[in-house]
Amino acid sequence: MPFQKMKICLDKFISNYLHFGKNKSGIKRDNWIDSKGNERKRCSLFDSAALKSSIKRHCHQSSGKVSLCASFNKKASLAVETALVLPLFFLGMVTLISFMDIYKVQTEHLQVLCEKAKEAGTYACIPGGKGPKEITLPDIYSYTPVGSLIPLPKIQIYNRVKVHTWTGKSNEGDFQDGEPAEEMVYVTETGTVYHRNPGCRYLRVSLEQLSGSGIATARNSNGEKYYPCESCSRNQKPAGIVYVTRRGNRYHNQETCSRLKRTIRLVKISKVHGMGACSLCG
Repeated sequence: MPFQKMKICLDKFISNYLHFGKNKSGIKRDNWIDSKGNERKRCSLFDSAALKSSIKRHCHQSSGKVSLCASFNKKASLAVETALVLPLFFLGMVTLISFMDIYKVQTEHLQVLCEKAKEAGTYACIPGGKGPKEITLPDIYSYTPVGSLIPLPKIQIYNRVKVHTWTGKSNEGDFQDGEPAEEMVYVTETGTVYHRNPGCRYLRVSLEQLSGSGIATARNSNGEKYYPCESCSRNQKPAGIVYVTRRGNRYHNQETCSRLKRTIRLVKISKVHGMGACSLCG
């Protein structure tokens, strides 16, 4: 090998170099004369073993073949680790994707089955209570695994949903058994009376158009004077045409005023504190 020959030659060179000029103690000491004619002593600060070890270490570091072998060993070790880890990583990812896909498919089938079971429970209600009390619907379907490295057979999946048949709805509301139902009445947001009849004419807003110049002398059904509406006519003069109601005491410059809208609510009669009954329907 070229490297071994070079190493042998280098060892011989080091031996000859260290042998030249050595004294009995093994330390190189010889005299030499400088350019001015003065005699000086030369002393080597290292012995043969230290020099040989240093040169060998330098040779090992600077040798391209030795460094290439060390680098090749590291790369080979990394390639082996990669070959072992990558298949395990891909296998884990494929397994995770398969679990997610089968969960999605099963959830979709179960949702459809629940809707069908509720619908079947509604149709199964028979007057007289002679029908079944519970309905069970099965669902069987096949699933093909995704992302498998080898072909796998289809998997049979079985779902089952059990529901109680629909038995109707009670109109008693929040009232307990044996307790009489409380009367319900109709009220408005700004009204002072309650109404038992939803078709009472006082619940219907009947607008009338009057001339703005004659609103000062106009009166409502109770003989009251009309005043400007706080919502649409505040600090404004009457328009050419104003809108009024027979029982109200406000005139409106806009037909779309929010005060002209009647909001009717259905409440229990026990909740209308301080309100009197309507003179027409109460």
